[in-house]
Amino acid sequence: MGRKKKNNDNEKFEYSKTKSFENLEVVQKMALNRKGKDDEINPDISIFLKAEELKGKLCGLYSDKDNSSVTINNMGSVKINGKDLEVLAGEKIITERQND
Repeated sequence: MGRKKKNNDNEKFEYSKTKSFENLEVVQKMALNRKGKDDEINPDISIFLKAEELKGKLCGLYSDKDNSSVTINNMGSVKINGKDLEVLAGEKIITERQND
């Protein structure tokens, strides 16, 4: 049995999102045009949907983490002539611990 030659280590493999997307589109077309017995077209919807899901993930449409964040501006206390001034602007923020 002969041994296979190793690929040149200096070869660079280039793979892009675009190439992956194009490959998934090819897979989808194959899934829709799949032929069953008697050369009838019998699409494989599960493969089509899996490729669609992978395309969506590739484009960032699906995210495991909820990255939404809320920005809250909180103004510190203001002193005028030695008196603390309470500024009433916006809605009051309710926190878990209330100061007594």
